[in-house]
Amino acid sequence: MKNWVRFGAAAVLTVTLCAAFGGLLLACMEPMEDRAYDLSLQWEGEAMPEDWSYDQKGWTTFTQEGSVVTELSPDGLGGFTGLDAPGQTFYFSRVLTEEVDRPVLRLDTGIYGCAVFLDGNLLYTDCPELDNRIGHLRLPMPERSREEPVLVTLPEDYAGRILTVAQSTHPSGGEKQEDVSVVYPCPVALYCGFAYESALIADSFRTAVPGALAFAAGTLLLALFTLQCLRGMPDPGALCGGLTAFFWLAGRLALAFLPNACLGPLPVDAAMLARDLSLALLLAFLASRLAGWRQVLLRVAAGAQGVAVAVDAVLQITGRLTFPFAGAMPAVGLVGLAAAFFCGALEWRGSWFYRCFCPLTALGIVLWAASGRWRFPGSALGIPGLILWPLAGIMTAAALATALAEAACREIARRTEARLLARRSELARRSELAQRGYDAMRRQNEQVMMLRHDMMKHFRLLRQTTRDERTAAYLDELMGENEKICPVVQSGNELLDIILNGKLNAAADAGIQVELNCTQAPDKLPLTDAELCSLLMNLLDNALAAAAAPGVARRYIRLDMRIRNCFFVFTCENGATLEWIRRKSPQGDGLGLKIVRQIAERYGNLSKTEYGDGFYRVTVALPLCQPLR
Repeated sequence: MKNWVRFGAAAVLTVTLCAAFGGLLLACMEPMEDRAYDLSLQWEGEAMPEDWSYDQKGWTTFTQEGSVVTELSPDGLGGFTGLDAPGQTFYFSRVLTEEVDRPVLRLDTGIYGCAVFLDGNLLYTDCPELDNRIGHLRLPMPERSREEPVLVTLPEDYAGRILTVAQSTHPSGGEKQEDVSVVYPCPVALYCGFAYESALIADSFRTAVPGALAFAAGTLLLALFTLQCLRGMPDPGALCGGLTAFFWLAGRLALAFLPNACLGPLPVDAAMLARDLSLALLLAFLASRLAGWRQVLLRVAAGAQGVAVAVDAVLQITGRLTFPFAGAMPAVGLVGLAAAFFCGALEWRGSWFYRCFCPLTALGIVLWAASGRWRFPGSALGIPGLILWPLAGIMTAAALATALAEAACREIARRTEARLLARRSELARRSELAQRGYDAMRRQNEQVMMLRHDMMKHFRLLRQTTRDERTAAYLDELMGENEKICPVVQSGNELLDIILNGKLNAAADAGIQVELNCTQAPDKLPLTDAELCSLLMNLLDNALAAAAAPGVARRYIRLDMRIRNCFFVFTCENGATLEWIRRKSPQGDGLGLKIVRQIAERYGNLSKTEYGDGFYRVTVALPLCQPLR
């Protein structure tokens, strides 16, 4: 029970950590949305576009002196009138309702000074020495024109808050003397400040993460192929799977690192060639997991893809590649993938590999379709090319994942089988040793009984022939003492008595106190002699070892044998310490007890183990009415 609790806790922890960090990894593969909003009131460029129409975009333009606010009037061309005096600072304000990630405000102020407020709190100013409060500002004109725009990073909770921009005006009234009362708010834009960097990071992760997984899968499959060769059972499918992963990785890296820039102009498209080869190897790998005509069909598809790749490479090198052939290449690969999925669906019941591969592929296709990414970056042509490489990537990932899971399951099964075989061999060895011990004790007991029988005859003969009274009395005393000698245990079962007497004598020699509560047994038990010998000797050997272990407070063995309701109940208890029990095995169950339980399982599985501080007790109940096998 404790093992299952630990397993459940470890599984929950593993799933939670993988989900958390896997989600973080997936988030890094998605760039921020590159969204921008032009909040300017004027058109771009010098000439007004023909289709331009004035839109105030929610801006309110005003002047403020202390608490006195004077709203300015728009002229319909992006300008406002109503200044009280030249050089007066004016403000334009609006509520920000647009939503972008990592918001950045861009102000093209040019020759004017500015300050930026959000809900009245200062975010930026050209003149930090002034009283930077709305209604108290008088911004001067800069000494020279600003070449770069002013960039102000907004807080993440900017939405729904009021943006206010303060802007200076020319002390003479404007660029033209006749326009002394007209002011123009500077162009304003709101955009995602990290969209470009986020796109670079996402693109890097989209290349690095699948590439790292492909490299790991290819390495593991090639290592598996090497191990299989060492064991004398090489699997060409594992080799094809490893090469599939590596050529797919080569195709991704060729797209990312542009080998033409490093190696000079190449006569072939390296990225496309590597991906085409990975597709041919994928079909060969999937064919290795099939049988019969399905395997032949998929091998033909893999061969056709390989021939098409070779012809394509030759045509590229010779400069004879034609548009029709380039357009037909994706169709060949798509037919091969469709054949692979069809054959895998037919192989569903007979192949564990395809029972995992087909659902994984179907799930990948559904997720890809739901994501709306219907185009794959590359040089594939036509409708087949639009779906070939996403489908090839999905099937490659499903095939590699299934192959690794299959290899792991096989290795676990192999190790489990090896452990079972080792355990069986050990159990057989222990049973053989127990049988030998029983045979030796039985022969010894027979020899002792024969010697005792002969000695009694010799004593009687000497008693009849002697005339010396002292000698006669001495012989009578010897014969009387000999008649009194009896085994320690007399249960009514000869075999059981032989085994117990031999072991209990060994216990007495070791200084272990023997306690017999009850010694009642039937003359026949449902067990075979070998089973009874193995059962008793394993119980008694364990009891002797536990009672003689260091640190035992009371060195004793207590036996109780009796018949209850058509059952023979045998109880063996010893003074083992908890430390000895836990050191023997994590659950306190050694190999000997496993043998006892296996024997008990054949006869109703009626066994119980109890232990505590200073005792260890095993009880076995055997049915006497009928044997249970």
